[in-house]
This record gives sequence, structure tokens and C-alpha cells, in this order.
Amino acid sequence: IEGGISPLRILGIDPGTHVAGYGAVDLNESNGTMVVATIGVFKMPRRDSLTQRLLSLRDQLDALLERLRPDEVAVEEPFVARNVRSAFAIGEARGIALLSAAARHIPVHQYPPATVKSTVAGHGGATKAELARMLRFHVALPETDLPTDATDALAVALCHVFQRRSVRDGQENKLY
Repeated sequence: IEGGISPLRILGIDPGTHVAGYGAVDLNESNGTMVVATIGVFKMPRRDSLTQRLLSLRDQLDALLERLRPDEVAVEEPFVARNVRSAFAIGEARGIALLSAAARHIPVHQYPPATVKSTVAGHGGATKAELARMLRFHVALPETDLPTDATDALAVALCHVFQRRSVRDGQENKLY
């Protein structure tokens, strides 16, 4: 990175109890460029109990946090309207993500799905395909089919980057 400034690494997490997505971007704050550091999913066996799947998620997430050493973590909040039981389970997976980051003193930011979609794709009702297309617009992504959990997680990371810029720009404007 130019001038010896290290990039800011933002890790986005789309929590789940069977599949959880993750995506990280490195942000060069001096020129605003972003590069995808990693993108993927954690899979927890469906045959395992919920507690075993949560433990597996924690272990996989801890290993990822140790490897990536993100500066900040952004986590998607659950969407409750469809299935309340599912939302509770996702909330438990979200709790694992929050605790894993907190144990490492990594700042955590949370965003509802509609905010992620509107920030990255321009409207809160964006489909997963529209979101993936806009991700390719914002950062270089392979054209291969990526799991939607992974692209959702990367969208959460980008949402946080854009929200940071908006807050920073708003604060700068208030100084003048």
C-alpha cells in the first residue's frame, strides 16, 4: 500500500446454523480502493445438533479471525418476517459471531438486510442476483457462481465500508 499505510480489513459475516458466509475486503483509506481479501462459507453438518453446529461455527470463525486479523467486523441482523423459529437460530449463530469478535476486541457493527441491500445495490428490495451484480461493480469478483451466503457476507462488509465513508464525510462536513 502506498505510503506505508496498511489497509483496513473489514470482515462481513452472514450468520447461519447450517451455512454461514464470510467475506473480507481490504480498504485503502487514502485512495478509497477496495480489494477482496477472502470470500467463502462455513458449513455445519445438518445431522449435527444445533449446539454442535454452533460449536463448529465458533471453531471455524475463530480460526478465520486468527488468520485474517480483521480491524472491524460487520454482521448481518436476522430477517424475522418469514420464520420466527429460524430467526431465533440465526440469532444464536449471530451471537457466536459477536462473541468471537468481542473476545478479540474487534469492533462489531450490525446491519439489517434492507440496509445492506440499499447501501450496496441502491434499494432495499434488491434480489440476491442484483446484489451479486452490484458487488462485481464495486469490487473485482470472479465470474464463477459463488454461494449466496458468501456474497451476502461480502455485501455486509461493503455496506460497512460505505457507512464508514458516509459517517466520516458527514463529520468532515460538520467541521466547516
